[in-house]
Amino acid sequence: MTVKFFKAECGDAAAIRFFGSDEKYHNIFIDSGYGRTFRYVLEEEIKKIIAVNELIDLWVISHIHDDHIGGVLKYIESIKSGEYPDVVQQFFYNPPRKYEFDLSIFDVSEAVSIAQGDTLYEYLRSTNKLLEFDIENTLNPFNFYGLSITLLSPSPGQLAALRKKYPLELNNPFEKEENESISDSVSSGQSDYNKYIDDFDFKCWKEDSSIENGSSISFITEYEGTRILWLADSHPSDVLLALRTLGVSETAKLNFDVVKVSHHGSLNNNSAELYSCINCTNYIFSVNGENKHNLPSKECIAKILRLTNRDIDSKYNLHFTYDDSILRGIFEGEDKTIFGKYNFDTYFCSEKEICFEF
Repeated sequence: MTVKFFKAECGDAAAIRFFGSDEKYHNIFIDSGYGRTFRYVLEEEIKKIIAVNELIDLWVISHIHDDHIGGVLKYIESIKSGEYPDVVQQFFYNPPRKYEFDLSIFDVSEAVSIAQGDTLYEYLRSTNKLLEFDIENTLNPFNFYGLSITLLSPSPGQLAALRKKYPLELNNPFEKEENESISDSVSSGQSDYNKYIDDFDFKCWKEDSSIENGSSISFITEYEGTRILWLADSHPSDVLLALRTLGVSETAKLNFDVVKVSHHGSLNNNSAELYSCINCTNYIFSVNGENKHNLPSKECIAKILRLTNRDIDSKYNLHFTYDDSILRGIFEGEDKTIFGKYNFDTYFCSEKEICFEF
């Protein structure tokens, strides 16, 4: 199995290729970054799949924010223009409005101006790829040719909240990114990289309240003993609740080979309580340093490194999908002994993707 985390700026885009139980190779895409991510990295990956006569068996679009859904909309444009054949067999995607299944809600003249979440819905409906059920954590695990997917979020209540915010009859525009109502002047200048790992006080932590982020499809993939935690932009309390229903706790941890850290390493989407219930040595931060929200949060990183029930003999590897001066500056002011004290190392990606082979 090969797992790739692509450069998607401050966004998510990843892919899995594995040898299935039917003795054929299969592909799963997870999110798609911004619209420009398609031409930058995803198009090349799709060309490789087409060249070897394979398919994208599943494409998971976690939620409607631009940094997750944008690339797949460009893929749809390339299909409609005849540039590429449609090689996606199935989508996991929760339409953000409570549509009447199999019915179009827009006439053809409106198609160029409808919101991104509606565009994907219309494509799935018109190609008979629209599932007649929601992707939520009440469903049993799915099996794709020997690779299992266990859903952790969203819950039915989280999807209900999303659809309450975007009622079909109002056809109001979707929020394209979290905190988009906050001006650049307010959101900038709040980097915590000048603080030391040892100086953070976790007592005043407050969880993210974004309805869109809360609707994220987060899940576990497991293939031949390799387990990966895909957190999208999910709320940690929701993921933790789902894990606890699986019998996971601080004293009965679940082992993972890789964790895709929630929401590009934001403070409010990652809790010490969640990370104290898992064992993992590889943490992926899908983010570049040049973003207006100053992600990743150094406090988020400190939470992972300073877990009180962590096995300090196990080295933690922090992987960043970009290599730039801002990301490298996160630890610049620290005494170099901090790497030994918390037994961790950092890896900054200079290629188009981080690649793991299992």
